[in-house]
Amino acid sequence: MIDIKNPKEFWKKVLAEVQLEVTPMVYGTIISRTAVENVGDKEITVVCEDEFIKKNIEKKYFEIVREAVNKVAREQVPLQFVTRKAGVTQAKTSQELGPLFSQEKDPETLLQEKISKSGLSPKFTFDNYIMGKSNQLAFAIATAVAEKPGETYNPVFIYSGVGLGKTHLLQAIGNKILKTKPGTKVVYTTGESFTNELIDAIQSGRGKGKYTSNDFRNKFRKADVFLIDDVQFIAGKEATQEEFFHTFNTLYLAQKQIVITSDRPPKDFTNIEERITSRFNSGIITDIQPPDLEMRMAILRTRRDAMNDPISNAVIDVIAEMVTTNTRELEGAYLQVLTYTKAAGGEITPEMAANALGKTLKEKEASKPVNMNQILNAVCNYYSIKSIDIKGKRRTKELVLPRQVAMFLIKELTDTPFMTIGDFLGGRDHTTIMHGVGKISSEQQQRLKLKQDIQNVKMLIYGE
Repeated sequence: MIDIKNPKEFWKKVLAEVQLEVTPMVYGTIISRTAVENVGDKEITVVCEDEFIKKNIEKKYFEIVREAVNKVAREQVPLQFVTRKAGVTQAKTSQELGPLFSQEKDPETLLQEKISKSGLSPKFTFDNYIMGKSNQLAFAIATAVAEKPGETYNPVFIYSGVGLGKTHLLQAIGNKILKTKPGTKVVYTTGESFTNELIDAIQSGRGKGKYTSNDFRNKFRKADVFLIDDVQFIAGKEATQEEFFHTFNTLYLAQKQIVITSDRPPKDFTNIEERITSRFNSGIITDIQPPDLEMRMAILRTRRDAMNDPISNAVIDVIAEMVTTNTRELEGAYLQVLTYTKAAGGEITPEMAANALGKTLKEKEASKPVNMNQILNAVCNYYSIKSIDIKGKRRTKELVLPRQVAMFLIKELTDTPFMTIGDFLGGRDHTTIMHGVGKISSEQQQRLKLKQDIQNVKMLIYGE
């Protein structure tokens, strides 16, 4: 018999576990749009907002969700997925009720449907976005855009490292606009989704499928507000860049709002056409820096209060001091401490938190050994360049830094001899490798952007 006293709190903890295993895009648009409707004696019923979410979870993310449920419940729990709004029984259709009894949807239901149709997640709002010195300007610009889309700042380009809140801010803009200006057509996508939809449109066109290039263009070019996340994924894709360029121009000339996010500023793009980056530069550009200590503490305290977790401020201070990279890792560390200490039993102390994090970090490094090819591929993906170019002899500005970052990470993560690294990277002399490793090691201490770039590449290497 399943014994879950508070299904709502139970599902919050399940979602927190799943969030650690999937990308922010998957969590925001699919996983977070679920809830527990019923806890029976033999199974749990999970409701999904629509059939698309239900099918995706069942086909792609079922194992992740099931493992999270079993972990939180501490027993094997059968799951059933259904489609309908949480807490609402399946409503009869107008045909079943008759024309005199057709039901009109309430404003909140209509808003949630618009949010879902726009590709947004309702959980990302300005109200639950924690502002500090590191994101103050980006927050101010975002709220101004939400108040007057297409008027105040256009286009807007926000960049930051992984897990610093740019997706949250981007989606908060869309959610605010839909709430205050219901008639606005908001479209949210990612660089990867934009590319995949274009490919589907091209393939459907050739095969006379239902989704045509015109459907694709109408979806994006008729938007009042166009929000595109992680635009760096269109780098190196000529057809996608061509379509994006014309979409951007159409919207910009019509004075529609465009907001873009990326993991780097426009000047750092190497495989995106200059005519596109010049348009990025035509608007306002702002960045989000890693949170300082006070902000990290505030983030964790907010999380604790929302979940009613038995964690003291002293424990939160330890977590905030030990994890300095980004919000995602910070919240992951919080959950690690909570899980570790619950398993150990007793009161959660600062010493236990420090032990939990120290043990987790060591186990993580030991359980995920990497090789030189993995590191090189991650560097190439991050900087949008080819491995043959890193191994080649050209010394252009776009290649020198990624090449030296690759040298540094191979040495740091594998402790491979300098001579072997040199052979791997195109037959370079070991003194060249020593110079590159030393330069990156020194410069990352002074250059915050470089330090964040290296952290981002590490996250790609370890698949986070």
